[in-house]
Amino acid sequence: MLNWQYVVALRPAARHRRPLLCALLVASALGLSGCAEKAPPDVDGARRAVRAAIRLARSSAPQQARYLERLVADAETATAGELANPGQAGRAQSAWLRTVIAARDVSRKVRLQRDAARHRYEVLFPAVDAELRRANAEIREAGMGRREAAAMQRAITAFNTALRLAAAGQHGPAADKIEKAREMTAVVHASWRSVHSRFQNPALLSQWRSWADVGLRESRMTGRTVVIVDKLRRHLVVYQGGERVVTFSAELGANGLQRKAHAGDSATPEGTYRVVERKQGRATNYYKALLINYPNEEDRARYADGKRIGTIPRRAGIGGLIEIHGEGGEGRDWTDGCVALTNQDMDWLFDRTPVGTLVVIVGTA
Repeated sequence: MLNWQYVVALRPAARHRRPLLCALLVASALGLSGCAEKAPPDVDGARRAVRAAIRLARSSAPQQARYLERLVADAETATAGELANPGQAGRAQSAWLRTVIAARDVSRKVRLQRDAARHRYEVLFPAVDAELRRANAEIREAGMGRREAAAMQRAITAFNTALRLAAAGQHGPAADKIEKAREMTAVVHASWRSVHSRFQNPALLSQWRSWADVGLRESRMTGRTVVIVDKLRRHLVVYQGGERVVTFSAELGANGLQRKAHAGDSATPEGTYRVVERKQGRATNYYKALLINYPNEEDRARYADGKRIGTIPRRAGIGGLIEIHGEGGEGRDWTDGCVALTNQDMDWLFDRTPVGTLVVIVGTA
């Protein structure tokens, strides 16, 4: 008796002789051996094999599954007709032979497609996993907005869906979801690169070094405290007599890596400033605060230029009330443009920074 499953799933190594072997085996099973007396075909094995092929193809190749179902219907009609009219023998055998060979071909194609989908998923997974981890770190940086946060959430959702689909053996849809996750992480990374590109600008690096040098010279010449804020590293460094005394972790504006241009942009300014007021108690909502003289003359000139060329919104003011203050320690950039320290660090700094203290804020030193 013919093993129909074997007919449908012949090994690739037998590819060169498969059509002939399959035809001979099916012909033998269905009574096509050339005998003079033709008996009704035994089609139970063929039915089982073809139905298995249909189940295999239904989810990933629905059109092929429907094609096999039509062939089965035709073969069943031919079988019924032959049983009703034995004189028309031969039609059923031919129909089932055609159906079984088609089922074999569909099964082979579906398995090849599934193997290709699994390989695609397995290649994509480690790369996108790494990109997702990178984007998850980048989204915490200053300058990442709602658009980037939404893209990050969609990336996480697509990635988790891909994991569930792969666990269920649906590697084709899983690979598609992995690609969607990659697309969304690319949105985050592109924004991160845009924000950070300025920290590789030679002209800006030279300007920031020049401002820092001004602060160090003043500290060496006067022996006084000078504060230098490095925005990229989130550091506030205190110098006395030209020597580094202490470094504190700092938190910036929610868009702090950009240079402040106008009110409401949540960016932290860059330049050389002076402490103009010391606040504590009811004078501040942030424990203790050192108000600096933002905007300075350079800030005002840039603001006027931005207004003239239209890069600053028509109704936006220049802003103010930029401080170094307490209530920090959240581990993220959250202020409206100020520099935040923990209350303990603010106590130390407040005691050593009188009005007039030089504060230098640079992109990076």
